[in-house]
Amino acid sequence: MGERKLTYLGWSYGTSLGTSYAEQFPRRVRAMVLDGAIDPSLDWRQRVLSQSAGFRRSVDDYAERCKEIAGDRCPGRTPGEIRALIERLYQRAEREPLPVAEDSSYAEYGGMDATAVLDAVSMAMYTPEDRWEPLSEALWEADRGDATKLGALGDEEGTESEDTDTTEGEGQEDTSPGASEPPAVPADNGDAALTAVNCLDVPHPRSVRPYWDALAPADKAAGVYGTAGVTAELTCRDWPSGERRPHKVAAEGVPPVLVVGTTGDPSTPYAEAVSLAEQFPAGMLLTYEGLGHTAYGRGDACVTAKVDAYLVKLERVAPGATC
Repeated sequence: MGERKLTYLGWSYGTSLGTSYAEQFPRRVRAMVLDGAIDPSLDWRQRVLSQSAGFRRSVDDYAERCKEIAGDRCPGRTPGEIRALIERLYQRAEREPLPVAEDSSYAEYGGMDATAVLDAVSMAMYTPEDRWEPLSEALWEADRGDATKLGALGDEEGTESEDTDTTEGEGQEDTSPGASEPPAVPADNGDAALTAVNCLDVPHPRSVRPYWDALAPADKAAGVYGTAGVTAELTCRDWPSGERRPHKVAAEGVPPVLVVGTTGDPSTPYAEAVSLAEQFPAGMLLTYEGLGHTAYGRGDACVTAKVDAYLVKLERVAPGATC
């Protein structure tokens, strides 16, 4: 790239990559922003408890603040009604999959099971400004017997518009003998890649016992989000251990790193941002008092101004800075 030193901006897992670079090449860093921090000092169990508690808090935030964002579309008149509705859907889905339309991606499985419901609700916590209104409508309809819209929220496949021109010529499929077949589109391997990264980044026990022992603390800390998080980690039992181990950041000589933490972040809880900033020599913390996953680039003018000033002019963020 022709640059003598790196200027880096990383969100979410990108904060882990940035931290690793800073540890290996601290004097090659010019500026580094880590938004939505992952704390490298946490072991697998601590990470599960941290993240699952983050999602539970975010769902509570949704119940408490639904009216602010979704207005009359909220599926309940009070936070208590909204929490009860979500819990009711979980319990129903544990007994029998929630019904969906025939064209739903969940139709082949007989509907949405409890894990699918949990995933759909959790995904909506990442961007409240975009997802809470459709989530509210989806929950309302699911409670009345149709979970199709709820399933669509958890479906990662995009719905791109297709060429509907049926006139002769352009847009027509060539079905003549010998016409070349279009190249096959590879299946999205995002979930598999995420599993590989999570399992190799943090060592996991081979025995089932540690996972069993983690269930009660996880349930106490985060309810169904905690127990689901622990059982999901069982996937890593049979994976080889990577070379990384939980540790405090060791990056002597790195310039001041800016860590951005969102107080209502479901996936990378604010406490991890606080911890990571403290671990860096002269680390700086910018607190965003808001909801959703990460802060920079989501429209808050205060966050944008402070991060831009640091990245462009190397202006430091004052201790206790909050947006």
